Amino acid sequence: MIPKEVKACLRELNEAGHEAYLVGGAVRDLLLKRDVHDYDIATSASPQQIEAFFKKTFRINERFQTVSVHLHTIQVEISTFKGASLVEDLQERDFTVNSLAMTASGDVMDYTNGQKDLQERILRSYYPERVFKADPLRVLRAARFISNLGFSVDEQTMRACSDALSLFSTIARERIAHEWVGVLKGAYKGDACLFLEQIQVERALPSLLLNETIYEQLHRLSSIVWETDEWAWAEYSVLVGNEHVISSFPVSNQLKKQVKQRYVFFQERQTSNWTPWMLYRAGVSVAYDVERMRHGRDWSFLSHSQLEEAYHQLPIHSKDELAITGADLLEKTAAKPGPWIKEKLERLEKAVVEGVLENKRACLLKQV
Repeated sequence: MIPKEVKACLRELNEAGHEAYLVGGAVRDLLLKRDVHDYDIATSASPQQIEAFFKKTFRINERFQTVSVHLHTIQVEISTFKGASLVEDLQERDFTVNSLAMTASGDVMDYTNGQKDLQERILRSYYPERVFKADPLRVLRAARFISNLGFSVDEQTMRACSDALSLFSTIARERIAHEWVGVLKGAYKGDACLFLEQIQVERALPSLLLNETIYEQLHRLSSIVWETDEWAWAEYSVLVGNEHVISSFPVSNQLKKQVKQRYVFFQERQTSNWTPWMLYRAGVSVAYDVERMRHGRDWSFLSHSQLEEAYHQLPIHSKDELAITGADLLEKTAAKPGPWIKEKLERLEKAVVEGVLENKRACLLKQV
């Protein structure tokens, strides 16, 4: 059901004499009875006219004439028709299941047989060669939709996907990273990997280190939904045996750090149970992802509640809780500042976590 704010937006444009329709993934997900996360409107109104209708607007794409409009709790992206009409706009979209439009009253406009493809769970492009040449990233979008929806790809569209691989050098690396992690996080990633293997996407993306063995392992783990970016990238890093595979993509340093932590502790966990010091350094969220990675491989694992209980029993949970500081060390030893302070504090920190020393200032100073 279209939210009332989006309906009001459509009707306001209609009453001003403009065509306006809810389009794209929102219509697809409404028909599939899935949660809708993004609302896109296509209209005959120009960006200037759109901005005149609504108070809180932001021009986000000059090329595609898109305006972001804030409607209470919902953000809507409104774009001027790409082409002379709604029909042309819809026919130029990536897949027919995303080429459906809906009026404010809920009537569906379908000029590409998108509803039939939706029922048959098929990804098909109305103009395959044209749409993939215009944006070759749509190859990975196809894989992401397969991974999330369990759809298959029609033969002509698959050929266009294969042909578009030669254009991958023109795609921004951050866009590739976004789509790839979406492929990894889907419930049908095994089907997505079969599609990617058939078109030999590894030819265009050597930095992903894909090969026959990796495809097989992804198939084997396809029943586990890797819910977060950190978990998905960590799983993939373990599969390819390279913690730096994410480094070739311009993602945030925080994400890289989170992935590396999961990779490192996954390796450490293979030869050791969770010690207090190991759990302290990892934290519950990292430890939990490591255990879920083990669970997916049918290895022994600890539950979230078991990890939380063990973590709760630690004497301290961060360096800030240590009863001694670097200033205390300098005062006690009268030595010059240097790297030794950090090293000494970490040894004391470890001794407290492991229960060798009490976390009391006098006790720690005596040890110093």
